Amino acid sequence: MKCPIVLAALAAATTVAACGGGASTSRPAAGAPAASGAAQFGGDPCSALTKAEVEAATFPQGTAVFDGNDTQKDPGTRLPVVCQWLVKFNGAPSTVAVVVSLMDDSEYAKRTAVSIIAPPVALTGIGSEAFLLQPAPGLYEVYVRAKHGNFKLGAQDKATASGLAKIAAGRD
Repeated sequence: MKCPIVLAALAAATTVAACGGGASTSRPAAGAPAASGAAQFGGDPCSALTKAEVEAATFPQGTAVFDGNDTQKDPGTRLPVVCQWLVKFNGAPSTVAVVVSLMDDSEYAKRTAVSIIAPPVALTGIGSEAFLLQPAPGLYEVYVRAKHGNFKLGAQDKATASGLAKIAAGRD
């Protein structure tokens, strides 16, 4: 029964992001990192990770086979601000395995309110600042402040979320 709960939690978080909960529609303050996507990951949040990096990650369901990307755009700028990496496990229907959402400073600051299960935990070695959150059972998010701006990366496993966030933080 654990697998459906994990998938339901990730699906719920993805739905929140799709409905604007994870994507920025506000304008950043002067000098703040842009959440529009123009400066982050070359304007494409899907370039935060590669197919090989997602497939090499550890997932509770086992080995993942990459099945594509899905992006969501900021309704105001029409620029991509969310990327979902879709994978298949053992031939099952495609599911969201990893999500990267670009954020402005105000969204980044809300990390404590979002971490429902436990308080945010500071991480070292990821960007200039990073926090691990658990907003729902079976969902881990790493909020990252990097040289190219703020983003969060969500996955079903704590180590996977942290490891992939470190890779993404190093990308321009």
